[in-house]
Amino acid sequence: MNKLFLIASLSLFSLPVLQAAEWSLSGTANPSLEYDDNVFMRDSDKLGDYHARVKPTLKVMHQRENTETSVSAGYVLDRYDALSELDTENPFISVNTQYNSIRSQWGLDINYAESTSRDDAADDTGDFETNSISTTESISPSFSYQLTERDALSVNASYSTREYSTTDFSNSRNRRLSTSWQHQFTERFNGGVSLSFSNNKSNDLTSLTDDDTYNLSLTTNYNLSEIWAVNGSIGIRQLDSERTDNSGVTEETEDTGSSLDLTISYKKNQDTANVTLSRSVSPSSTGEVNEQDKISASWSRDLTENVSTQISASFQTTNSADGADNDERENISFSPSVNWKFSPDASLGLSYKYRQQKESDASTNASSNAIMLTLNYNWDGLRVSR
Repeated sequence: MNKLFLIASLSLFSLPVLQAAEWSLSGTANPSLEYDDNVFMRDSDKLGDYHARVKPTLKVMHQRENTETSVSAGYVLDRYDALSELDTENPFISVNTQYNSIRSQWGLDINYAESTSRDDAADDTGDFETNSISTTESISPSFSYQLTERDALSVNASYSTREYSTTDFSNSRNRRLSTSWQHQFTERFNGGVSLSFSNNKSNDLTSLTDDDTYNLSLTTNYNLSEIWAVNGSIGIRQLDSERTDNSGVTEETEDTGSSLDLTISYKKNQDTANVTLSRSVSPSSTGEVNEQDKISASWSRDLTENVSTQISASFQTTNSADGADNDERENISFSPSVNWKFSPDASLGLSYKYRQQKESDASTNASSNAIMLTLNYNWDGLRVSR
């Protein structure tokens, strides 16, 4: 918490106060109540429980002619009826600043967050049993420059660390650098090239890992018509991994594969739909690098001026990117919902979610059903110009 207060104090004092500007204060509070019939995603000995969550957040924003700075801070409070050992209070703070000139744009994001490992289990380890608290700190500078009327260049970097409250997972440090070039070929089509490099180092009780990932991609954004659009990237990646155990023995592996992130969008009148195909690699909290193939789809429709409905679904497979084992995990998710906006600042949502997880190594097949009621409230807050 000392780091949290330090970041907040430095960020607030760094806001420029001597020039004409607008200050604003806003907030959100989205309490939800959920019942899940299989909280730990077990294939036997299932446990169901009621779960309440609230995420009060305050946001301070400072705007000048060419600069915008904001600080968002709050807590994620989780409470369970019977499984009180899962109760958590996780703080977070985010500092974002952006400077714009005629042809360039500078940005800087600083984040601190505490979260539970169970929240990311489907995309990470598949472990919904362990309730370890992770502390993540990150800093991400960015720069973009308009070379010509049709050409733009951007550079992004990030540095982050993650530490866990238990020894079930590996502490890690990640560095990433990417650059891209975009060209506007026609009014409807632009494309370019993206190159990235990332290094992830992690350590646990048994080993040290050092993973380098290189990725080269072609990017595109194509408006097929007024209602259809395609955007995303496709490329190749190289993974170089090094594992060192406690006895000092080092094992090196290499793996080459493809990367994909493609979205097809549809929007007409009251209907909006998206289909996304992706293949990506990311470091796991157990020290490995996961390769994940995923297809997701969503559809929403405005039934009336204040009532809307949505359906989302996804299917993903996760395995080791370096081929160290043949274990594969499948995760399926399906969720319909309806939302009622009963005031300009508030809405009420009712949703159902089905989850399924299959693991090839243990031949497990677990599923859960959950229903959730959520109140979304956005406080417009206060605005002051000086």
